[in-house]
Amino acid sequence: MNMRSADLLAKVIISIQALLIPVLLLAGAWLTQQGAAEQGEALGGPWLWPVLLLMCAAWFWLCRRAWLGYLSSEGMGRQWPFWVLVAVQLPSFPLGTLMGAGLIYLKLRHHPRQ
Repeated sequence: MNMRSADLLAKVIISIQALLIPVLLLAGAWLTQQGAAEQGEALGGPWLWPVLLLMCAAWFWLCRRAWLGYLSSEGMGRQWPFWVLVAVQLPSFPLGTLMGAGLIYLKLRHHPRQ
């Protein structure tokens, strides 16, 4: 695999993670809130949706910085968002584990630290 293909694959993996996690977070919260409303309970209060949107914005920021960290061959000061993204995804077996392991392989093979 050449570097261009590896970079494209890494960008696709990071993009999938950037889109999938906020969708799952918001959909899960909405479904949970709907289930609680059917039972007559209030869930979350007025800060639920602003906090969830803030979490989604933080996730998008992390994914953007992770892509820049993937491309970087500098030290951990530049690469830490990439490694945080990988660490968050690895425990999500099986898909997150495969995506995280794939990103680790691509990073170490095509963009090692110098």
